Amino acid sequence: MKFNHKKIIIILAVVITTVVIVVAWRYPFGVRSYKGIILGMNTFEKAGESTGWAPPDDHVPISSFYVRAFGDESFCIGAMCGIGGYFIDCLGGWISAYRQAQMLDGNIDLSIADVASGKERVITIADANGKIVGIYPGSRVRNLPFILRNHRDLIDVERWQICSDILPRWWK
Repeated sequence: MKFNHKKIIIILAVVITTVVIVVAWRYPFGVRSYKGIILGMNTFEKAGESTGWAPPDDHVPISSFYVRAFGDESFCIGAMCGIGGYFIDCLGGWISAYRQAQMLDGNIDLSIADVASGKERVITIADANGKIVGIYPGSRVRNLPFILRNHRDLIDVERWQICSDILPRWWK
């Protein structure tokens, strides 16, 4: 039997390409800016601001970080946002998710129709001062346990461990 280097190289290339595609598909990568949302700008909701909801969720509480999701969940705050929201709540953060972009200022170029239909999704992470430190286009609320691994500086190590222990095994 003849050893064929070309076959080995092609097989390795296919395997590596497959791994890269799977990782890119499963893991949300952050960007520096996205359609007018820029790292370092003020977040869309921060401590003391009105949410438009009824009490007790009518104002954003003081939190160690803030998460805003567009285009994924129809309308939720905190643990109401599923496992991702529950995780954020456990970590001492604030999350609100909307499938509408009408409340954004004119500098943000998110398509209202695409956000409302769920075609366009973006998650922002902001620090305790309300400055955006992470932008994740195409991400969902359920991706937050993975996303927050990039922002461990916002969360106490002990609290991270406690909250990570409550997650299902496939999120660890």
